[in-house]
Amino acid sequence: MTPAEYSALAHPRLSHPARSLYSLQLRRLVMEHQPPRLSYPELGRALAVVDPMDASGFSYQVNARQLTALFDELIEAGLLQIESQAESEHYHQCSFSLPLLSQRSRSPLPERPFQMHLHWRPDEELPALARLCGVIDASYSEEDLGEFIAYWLGRPEVFDSQHQWMLKFIRALKTRRYARRQPTMVAGYQQISPEPVSTGPSKRAQEMIEQAKRLAGQQENEDD
Repeated sequence: MTPAEYSALAHPRLSHPARSLYSLQLRRLVMEHQPPRLSYPELGRALAVVDPMDASGFSYQVNARQLTALFDELIEAGLLQIESQAESEHYHQCSFSLPLLSQRSRSPLPERPFQMHLHWRPDEELPALARLCGVIDASYSEEDLGEFIAYWLGRPEVFDSQHQWMLKFIRALKTRRYARRQPTMVAGYQQISPEPVSTGPSKRAQEMIEQAKRLAGQQENEDD
């Protein structure tokens, strides 16, 4: 959750049902890449609280007019924006966006860990984070990303925050780039890195060796 969202949701004029509607339903739809469309029946059922002891079967329910009022609260708070509105007093089947969700600065609240998924992408903080890890060029290919996602999809027991997933991705990029820089040669069906070729002592070192030999020879002649 971004700081802007947290601040807007904490406003005392925003009702608890409106906060729940945003946090548990609208935001979830967007984060799970589901169609951002307002379905009154679906959202109404999500907000209903079941109570078998009540004659109606629910201790809390909202009708269409009340649901519209909750949307109006979120619109006034800047949390919800209706993209297309039908000629009606309601917002049923209207597409929407969450403006404050796009403000991707880090939240003061701890990020919720999640499993790797097919739609995962690093966010815009990747270049700065990569530089802190010693990676100047934070660019990557679809092959880099696909291999990373495929690897962690096979480990569903791992849950990490977005920040931790990006650190893992940066380490994977460093490993792949290091491997690409290493020259290889084929031996049978295996690729092996050749042994470093020794170039011998440098010219300066050879001159010093020759000079030492001459001095040693002069010293032997003098002793004779």
